[in-house]
Amino acid sequence: MTEFNDRVIAEFRAHAGRVGAWGTDLVLIHHRGARSGAERINPAMSLRDGDDWLVVGSAMGAPRDPAWAVNLRAHPDAEIEAVVDGGRVTVPVRAVELAGEERETAFARFVRTAPAFGTYQAKASRLLPVIRLTRRTPGPPPDAPGAAAAGIGPDDPARTIAVRRPDSDPGLPHYGVVGDDYTILLTGADTDGRYGLIDMHVPPGGGPPPHRHDFEEMFHVVEGEVEFTFRGEKTIVRAGETVNIPARAPHFFHNSSDRDARMLCMVTPPGLEDYFSRWGQPLPDRATAPLLSEDEAAEQVRAALALGPEYAIDNLL
Repeated sequence: MTEFNDRVIAEFRAHAGRVGAWGTDLVLIHHRGARSGAERINPAMSLRDGDDWLVVGSAMGAPRDPAWAVNLRAHPDAEIEAVVDGGRVTVPVRAVELAGEERETAFARFVRTAPAFGTYQAKASRLLPVIRLTRRTPGPPPDAPGAAAAGIGPDDPARTIAVRRPDSDPGLPHYGVVGDDYTILLTGADTDGRYGLIDMHVPPGGGPPPHRHDFEEMFHVVEGEVEFTFRGEKTIVRAGETVNIPARAPHFFHNSSDRDARMLCMVTPPGLEDYFSRWGQPLPDRATAPLLSEDEAAEQVRAALALGPEYAIDNLL
């Protein structure tokens, strides 16, 4: 696929944005790795919607979202190369994933334009993400000279308050992970790529194996107590207490008590929530215990290990 993408990108740039049967409908999406931050470029078919562009993360019906869609959730400020008024231009954009009726209406346009998208949706076991790319006014990076003096910028009316009620909201996703039950409260798409928040129910004996990762991880214990092992040293963290795990440090946690524990886990930058969603066992609610056969549990571990490098997670097994 990389070789194919490279050919498409080269043709796009050599012919003023016109590529084969796609004509001028392609855009080149410049996105940053959810964990590495490295810039990547992917071509995608687009449809114009007023001044915006719409794209679909189809991956030709593959079981997982394409990496560029995952990265746009984590880092929604991006750039595209597109054809505007007959010329190829680079446009700074903000990515917003569509939902509900807005998503259905936009996806129907893609199917009418290119029926293959309907085939991809029928083949996939996931809802293909439809993403709106809206032109934005670029500002200086936070560490640029004079950035602080420039102020914090205007309010973004496109962003709204997010309220999550994990005990009563049926729309929240829940995943069984290593015997625990994790509820995704806030994703990178909810926080403009700043952090993710996970509600973790850890039963007696629960917790992950040793691991490390390239992001900060904060835990606030809400109920019970949890034993954290950080660089080989054990610490008991009880309800009302908070612990921060520095990026790249080896650690794990374990519920060594005979009572359930509950924690809020914040990761900065986000992406861990997406990692869990790709291999965790979907659960109907936060009170349902994950149950897997030995073969299913082994397959879950294999998936977690295989996906780890994509999220800068090193499972120390």
